[in-house]
Amino acid sequence: MVKAKNKLKALSINEELGDIPTHYMKSGSSMRPKEQLLGLGEFKRRIIPEYYRDCPFDYDVWYNTNELSTIRSFLYTDFLGKGIYLRVNSIIINDRVLGTIVEDPTLEIDEDRIKKITDNLENKYTLELVSEYPEKIIFLPGSNQMNKGLIHWGKVKKLVDEGWKIKPHPITAHVWIADLRQKYGYTNVLNKKGDAMSLLKNCTHLAVCPNSEMGLSGLLLKKQLVSVACARKDREKNLVTYDSIYTQIGNRPSTTVALKKILSSKRSGIIFSFDEDAEERLERYLESFWSYTFRKP
Repeated sequence: MVKAKNKLKALSINEELGDIPTHYMKSGSSMRPKEQLLGLGEFKRRIIPEYYRDCPFDYDVWYNTNELSTIRSFLYTDFLGKGIYLRVNSIIINDRVLGTIVEDPTLEIDEDRIKKITDNLENKYTLELVSEYPEKIIFLPGSNQMNKGLIHWGKVKKLVDEGWKIKPHPITAHVWIADLRQKYGYTNVLNKKGDAMSLLKNCTHLAVCPNSEMGLSGLLLKKQLVSVACARKDREKNLVTYDSIYTQIGNRPSTTVALKKILSSKRSGIIFSFDEDAEERLERYLESFWSYTFRKP
């Protein structure tokens, strides 16, 4: 019996930030620039442990147990360019952590850090130059959220009728692009591979759902922000990555001030590679859960 000389190489067993096979499986042809991936991977390996009190750190996943005081895993994703955003498996706990930050009257906004974050905003994917810069843009989620009850299509239609343009997410299947063009008009749907950050910087108004970083970036860039998402109470089985952030900043007199407080706090679970106190920020975030029960998932 002749043994095969060539063997297929295994892909990553554990998905993690910065791992090229991981990102390829998630994004396909809409890959992040390699330099960004390598930088984020190095930062992840420096700052994120495998476990804390026997609970794992899982990359780019979300599940919600709605538990009040039990933590089963820490979930993390890349965030606003050079950052990592940490949260736990319960939306109730995440709301509580961010709510106490926004409501803290003693917390001062760190304008230097806010400027660094704003200066480091960048595209998450390798995209193409654009020639059209609409003033009002709807940034939609990718294919995985198109029919999950997240998007309020009535709101989308109303905005398009008022002159807004639709920017599909880079990871949007061709069948959805065709559907959007049929429903809202070919000229109202921008190139999905168009430079999103350039469009964002040149628009005056943007609309998003709470799975998107674009709305948070837009607030930092002083853009007018509206939501095209269904109300959170109507989609409790489909809560998304940044729901807790959008909920906490949306319930305040000043959305931008609330966001800046979250980005300034050392307890938020938001850490950037340029933070000189990155390790301290991780420690301060984890200290928020000293009284919680930890159980393996």
